[in-house]
Amino acid sequence: MPSFETRIREAKPDLTPSFQVLADFLLDSFDQAAFLSGTELAHHLDLDPATVVRFAQRLGYPGYRELQREVQARVQQILAPPATCPANSPEEAAMGALDQAASLIDQVRRRFPLDAANRFVKLLDEAARVVILAEGLTLPAARTLGAWLELGGHTVHYSAGSAADVARALAGIHRGDLVIAIESDGETPILDRALEEAHKHGAGTVALVTAPSNRVTSHADLVLATGVGHDPVMAQLMLDILSLALMRMLMKARPGRFKPDGRRLRELTMTLAGQKGPDPRD
Repeated sequence: MPSFETRIREAKPDLTPSFQVLADFLLDSFDQAAFLSGTELAHHLDLDPATVVRFAQRLGYPGYRELQREVQARVQQILAPPATCPANSPEEAAMGALDQAASLIDQVRRRFPLDAANRFVKLLDEAARVVILAEGLTLPAARTLGAWLELGGHTVHYSAGSAADVARALAGIHRGDLVIAIESDGETPILDRALEEAHKHGAGTVALVTAPSNRVTSHADLVLATGVGHDPVMAQLMLDILSLALMRMLMKARPGRFKPDGRRLRELTMTLAGQKGPDPRD
């Protein structure tokens, strides 16, 4: 018997818009749906209660109660203690990595540099443009951070890690710019020298690193460190978590920077997709 998730995925391409709303909620938030009656679920999603019943029947259940029982069983399965994996098995390696990540994330939370983060928000307020320098496994974190800053109206330039790319990113650097170096292992001198060069030209400098002892911090006006681990894979995850926390803080501290740009981004996305956007007079 296929699971409710499999049934939903198989049916999704042919669902009506209302059914799509239900399908997405049950796939993404089934832990919430497990505790909602059909009427409560309909109210939560602004749908007619009869739509919930028809959706369950569309998936092959007699009614919503039967679907809900399966959803509740899925939640109970998740909440149950994890099964013991065979020693030295791929399964044990996967669970060990998740346990390690959870532990490190908790350490980042407890060590999160609130004072430095507040200073980071103020430096962004004053920055004419933002230059983000990264290399290797930290490039995804740099792109994510930059994308959010662009959404907030900041002009962002990137480097891809090589000396030539960093040099291009730093070309024309001047007072009023903010240079952010993101590094995990501290084994290459490029970003350290880049921050030193930026500092000489009067630009603000920030280091996002896993360890405060990282050499790139020696030329940083502000250091934001996770303070945990040197494992390269986990370092990438920790920097992503640190960037996420900083961006949520920035969005809360400066909501006016993001709402207009977010609306504009949605309008442009609809235009490029060939869809009619909302009337700007509304």
